[in-house]
Amino acid sequence: MANASFEKAMKLAVLSGLKVALGPAFLMASQRRPETSTWAAMALGEMVLDKVGILPSRSTLPLLIPHTISGAWVARESMRADGIDDPMAVVIGGAVAAGVSTFAPMVRIAASRILDVPDPVLGLLEDYLALKLGTEAVGLSMDEVTQVAKHSVEDLTERVMPAIQSAGAGSM
Repeated sequence: MANASFEKAMKLAVLSGLKVALGPAFLMASQRRPETSTWAAMALGEMVLDKVGILPSRSTLPLLIPHTISGAWVARESMRADGIDDPMAVVIGGAVAAGVSTFAPMVRIAASRILDVPDPVLGLLEDYLALKLGTEAVGLSMDEVTQVAKHSVEDLTERVMPAIQSAGAGSM
């Protein structure tokens, strides 16, 4: 069991290296925790912002730090959920996330130049592969992940729309 738990924790750390919120989102969804919707919304937002190009490279220090922390945290939480308290998993999870966070942009840039494929298209491919890895890591189907994302967007809409409407009404 320890090897399977460690493998799952490291896959989640890889996801955290790709998108800060993706590893935690998959972990929360697999545990059916109330925070799932929030983490899923953050992961979706991060995916969108990545395609729009507003975020600096995740390999730069300001973004490398949260990726590393996310990888360490998700590795620890995943292992603990499986009944294993392994401090080295935290260190390795952080290192894995930092490595992926540094290496993935280089792969995308090289692939874009060599294959002459636009970066947003490669970003979508990267997101798809990340989602597949996440489903494999925690045993969710792609349909379940779609439902989590849909619920997350609905939940966010329910929370944000009243505030937007009241702000709009107040400005008239």
